[in-house]
Amino acid sequence: MDVAILGEQVDNFWRTDVGRFLSEHIEEERAAGLEALTTVDAENPKLVREAQNMVWRAAQMKGWISQAIMSGLKAKMVLEDRMEDNG
Repeated sequence: MDVAILGEQVDNFWRTDVGRFLSEHIEEERAAGLEALTTVDAENPKLVREAQNMVWRAAQMKGWISQAIMSGLKAKMVLEDRMEDNG
């Protein structure tokens, strides 16, 4: 049940002004990292790593949010199925 509640809370948060703000900045970070990867000097491993880390960090953030929401939805479905079977 805790997973279902957490997933719903994360989903609701993502719809708030703060959630949309964070989502936009995560996407900007990803886009900036991809842009940097296309323009960075391939002979400079430090700059390549920095650009890769920008993309990775954005992907991780989106992944954590998506995972929390999906886990919550699955848990909620399981709870609803159990309630239907018992009621």
